[in-house]
Parts: sequence; C-alpha cells; structure tokens
Amino acid sequence: MSTIRRILVLLLLLLPLVCMNQPAAAAGKFAIAADGDQSSAEVAKLAGIAPFFHLYDVNGILLEVLPNPHLDMEYGIGPACAATLADMGVTVLVARKIPGPKMDDVLKAREVRIVRRLGTVQDVVNELKE
Repeated sequence: MSTIRRILVLLLLLLPLVCMNQPAAAAGKFAIAADGDQSSAEVAKLAGIAPFFHLYDVNGILLEVLPNPHLDMEYGIGPACAATLADMGVTVLVARKIPGPKMDDVLKAREVRIVRRLGTVQDVVNELKE
C-alpha cells in the first residue's frame, strides 16, 4: 500500500477525533462489520445485517466481538444496529458498502462515521495500526 494511501486512510479514520477536539483515548471505538467472528473473516457487505461486529479501540486492540443482536428483527435492523453501536461508544463503522438511508440517518444523528473497506477484519486492523 502506498504511503499516500496509508495517510489518507489514517486521516479518514481519525478525522472525527480531530473535528470533535477530543484526545484519542476518549474518542471511542471502531466497529468492523464482519461475516464471521475471527479476524480472518471478510468485512461484511452490509453493516446492518452483518452477523458480527468486531470492536477495537483507536490503537487497534480488540475489545469485543459482538454477535449482531438484531438479526431476528423483521425490519429496522440497520437503524437498531446503528443505535446499539453508538450506545457502545462506536465512532467509526467499517463495512463494504454505504448503509441504507434509515441506518445512515441514525449514524449521522449519533455522529458515527461510516468507512468503506474491502478485505478481512485483520486487513482493516493493520491499516489502523499503521
């Protein structure tokens, strides 16, 4: 990965911290929507219906792997996930695609930034650590 791309990734991930004028330790968590509970799992295509969320601190340290508690809902899964993650202190959500409009509304209202990435959970964590 080129140095310029690494810098851009870091800026995208840390921009909410700078804008909120908070120290990194108080900034919150990163949630990576994933298709499995291992770091080798692919980043999920859609965050709302991802089977798992891998929660990391800003230093790339795994805090928790959370099974999606809303998968049994008939509708409103995305907004419910967004609210749950925000309540847990998540400030950045990583998925392959932009969420649907209802989930996006909740993410914006709760000041959670969405970042698109392909690859595995470990790939995203490696970017975070660089």
